[in-house]
Amino acid sequence: MERFDDEYWRITIKPVTSGLFYYKFMVDGVQTPDPLNAITHGNSSVLMVPGEETEFFSIRNVPHGAVHRHLYHNPSIEAARSCHVYTPAEYTDHPGKKYPLLILFHGSGGTDKSWFNEGRANLILDNLIADKKAVPMIVVTPFGHTVEPGTHGWPFVQEQGDFIQDFNEMLIPFLKSNYRIADQPENRALTGFSMGGYHTLKIGLNQLDQFGNLGPFSWGGNLEFFKENAPHVLDDPAQINEKLSTFFIACGRDEFLFGRVEEMDSLLHHLGIEHSLYVTDGGHNMRNWRKFLYQYAQVIFQD
Repeated sequence: MERFDDEYWRITIKPVTSGLFYYKFMVDGVQTPDPLNAITHGNSSVLMVPGEETEFFSIRNVPHGAVHRHLYHNPSIEAARSCHVYTPAEYTDHPGKKYPLLILFHGSGGTDKSWFNEGRANLILDNLIADKKAVPMIVVTPFGHTVEPGTHGWPFVQEQGDFIQDFNEMLIPFLKSNYRIADQPENRALTGFSMGGYHTLKIGLNQLDQFGNLGPFSWGGNLEFFKENAPHVLDDPAQINEKLSTFFIACGRDEFLFGRVEEMDSLLHHLGIEHSLYVTDGGHNMRNWRKFLYQYAQVIFQD
């Protein structure tokens, strides 16, 4: 940056494509967000350049759903837990109606806010529902860590048992008690990116009677994964086709996990398991994960 008077600095960059971008200042060796920009992510500021790339998650003049934050206690791990819940705009107008449930898992570096703050999941759903490209649904984002980042073996490898216990024994009963959620597995879906893709496969493939739609993003299970975590997929692949309404896999070509996703795609083809693979350009980032959610939300819960 260059100084152009006694108070201000400036920089001019070339035109960029539309999208959501992150930037920060380096002041005397210290990274800091822009103090005049209220929209931040971590220690970065967020800049939106409107255009074709942002149209599907822009704020439009359509009915908007509500995003709620909930805290609950898990005595098994002596921890306070949190989740965010999106209800569609029509939810309060239909007190007798039950709604499909979509659960979004975040990655190892995120929280239960990530899908709404960075991912704009509520705006994506608002626009899709208004355009009648997706059905009204409840969307839940759990907090995927049961230990604090940087402690006790973080990241996620050491904590899966605790998280799955929390998911099954605490979160799902809490949601059933507080929201009108459809009971049928075809009206329930899991998806998530990176670590959330792992959660999607490990939880979903072992609870096919509860979740009939799976969408792992930017994560792939190889043969060893299935042997260890879901051997029934290898032993009886026909039941997967029978019980899953949607098996939607998505990844960017430039991702470090793309090879693993291709390996899973090949294995599923070999087993005769019906699925789709959605591939875009780009890497392991929210720019792609928004696109994946936009596509996935249009294929689940359809007659």
